[in-house]
Amino acid sequence: SVHIEMARDLSRPLDERRDIEKLQKEYRERNDKARNNFEACFHRKPKGAELEKWLLYHEQCCKCAYSLDALDLDRVINDPSYVQIDHALPYSRSYDDSKNNKVLVLTRENQNKGNRTAYEYLTSFAGGEEGERWRNYKAWVDGNKSYRQAKRNRLLRKNYGAEEAQGFKDRNLNDTRYICKFFKNYVEQYVQL
Repeated sequence: SVHIEMARDLSRPLDERRDIEKLQKEYRERNDKARNNFEACFHRKPKGAELEKWLLYHEQCCKCAYSLDALDLDRVINDPSYVQIDHALPYSRSYDDSKNNKVLVLTRENQNKGNRTAYEYLTSFAGGEEGERWRNYKAWVDGNKSYRQAKRNRLLRKNYGAEEAQGFKDRNLNDTRYICKFFKNYVEQYVQL
């Protein structure tokens, strides 16, 4: 027998589901193109983490997201201690593992940042919010046309406390409800019971 546990009471309008499908198609096409470019550059297929680093490297204009230092692509891909993928809003606080919350940073920057948001980290330097590190970072994020607005919002978020974390969890629960409903309908339609 098959048992499907579902989160209840969610239905999304058809136009919203179509928008989601359109975005998913765009992401698939972007990832396929990135895989092909990676293979042309390194003459092999990328592993999952390598493809993610490749995408972030190009999205960030070849720079560390926090220090804005130029990154060496060969080291990004081949030296595991050189860079890390960081969550701008710490995963331990936000549970946000989306691409909109991930950046590629030099390992030392990630270690120094710890469990702080990008804002909390970068304003801890001399000058705080008026300091050079935060001002340069903010200008760079605002000027990066590769970033979607949702990513810019996460990268520049100043306040991230318990209330904001709960809102993120609530939105994810709604997404889970939608996925469960879709999966239930799929199983009923295509699996002979």
